[in-house]
Amino acid sequence: MPLYRDKAEILEFFTQKGILLSPGALDIILEKNMGSFINGLLTDDVMNSGYISEKDLFRILEKPAPSSGRDFEIYVPDLVRDSSVEEFRGYFVSRYEKLRKIITTSIAMRGTSSISSAKKSTGEVKVVGMVSSTSVTKNGHKRIVIEDLDDSITVILMKGKKGFDEVILEDEVIGIVGSVSSGDKEKVIFANEIVRPDIPFRVIDETHKEPVYIASVSDIHVGSKTFRKDEFSRMIKWIKSSSEDSKQIKYMVLSGDVVDGIGVYPGQENDLEILNPLEQYEMLSDLISEIPGDVKVYIMPGNHDVVRLPEPQPVFSEKIRKMFNSNVTLLPNPFTLEIEGKQVLLYHGMSLNDMIELIPGANFETIGKAIEEILRRRHLAPRYGGKTPIVPSREDRHVIENVPDIFITGHVHSHAVGNYRGVRYVNSSTWQSQTDYQKMMNFSPNPSMLTLFDLNSRSILIRDFKG
Repeated sequence: MPLYRDKAEILEFFTQKGILLSPGALDIILEKNMGSFINGLLTDDVMNSGYISEKDLFRILEKPAPSSGRDFEIYVPDLVRDSSVEEFRGYFVSRYEKLRKIITTSIAMRGTSSISSAKKSTGEVKVVGMVSSTSVTKNGHKRIVIEDLDDSITVILMKGKKGFDEVILEDEVIGIVGSVSSGDKEKVIFANEIVRPDIPFRVIDETHKEPVYIASVSDIHVGSKTFRKDEFSRMIKWIKSSSEDSKQIKYMVLSGDVVDGIGVYPGQENDLEILNPLEQYEMLSDLISEIPGDVKVYIMPGNHDVVRLPEPQPVFSEKIRKMFNSNVTLLPNPFTLEIEGKQVLLYHGMSLNDMIELIPGANFETIGKAIEEILRRRHLAPRYGGKTPIVPSREDRHVIENVPDIFITGHVHSHAVGNYRGVRYVNSSTWQSQTDYQKMMNFSPNPSMLTLFDLNSRSILIRDFKG
């Protein structure tokens, strides 16, 4: 069993398990040299609460040693189990089949065949495959290897062809229209067109009814010394006011990182005003309780919250749920809400960091470009791995199967609104001032902005609550 000797290693261990430690509990683990059996602290109660306090630690230590001969019984709950080979395969098969179904509904892909059948064909072929690798030939053409459930083939996209300048990511699913090479050598498809799942064009309905607004905020980071509490309170005061717009708010979304947590990064305790994450949630609950009871509030977790880090993330524990009023609903990440006939896709947005690196021209200031590339691929995390931890299961829950009317995300502390083929989207504003990391990256967030989507029209309103 690994030996965790220092503070950073212990914090990293529990962070990967989705568990937060109180500073006192961390001190006890270090003082008592418990680093060789911290797996034994992952009891059912701890996994349900997502937090270990000093009191929890003493309660665990007081339990008699089990007869197995270990110092502590080792629990491996479903949420943190290692994925098997079958689950990895099931995950990618699920992704492929869901996206293939979407791609083959397009007119351009009617008559799609399997890769093995295409290899035996002459003339034009249409295939769908998952990208396993991309490279450039010595003549500057793109070489793409795709695979379906039974076979694989190399695709050559010549310079000047439609789609040549577009970025093709490993693990995304694409359609290919092209011609198969002749002769007895290894078959290659020379592509004429690349077809993505994409969002179909559509026009947003204008019902001419009274506005019904869904309000969006993200990355509040309650507990941090840089939480902009006064501005957040000012925003809630406005929602309570008799303003014509505020009276039309019927729904509100908090899309992750609602508290700052602890142990998320080394030295975080120095940046916290409130060290105990449960007290951070209590403060958030106090703030949210001021929102009128007829406004339905939805809260999902992010990478700072007290749930497991890998996606998809589960809902918060019952201990946290009990802190909030009955008009508050806790959601997993990602999740699709159906509100008044509209599909509202919610995702905290960890994959945006990967997309910024992978898509030329995408950056924190122009985050809308990364969001639109996600929608084009109909997948919230098109490139597996990278900076987006994902737990493979037999179903890929990041596929955007149904076209949303509204897409709400956050995470990167930017603020951008847009409309992609009739899907209105927002990267919701943060309520935290510029962090040291953002200073190092020369990025200045645009905090304290409330975004309102009208469910009865194409209108998007933005309210700025900066002092």
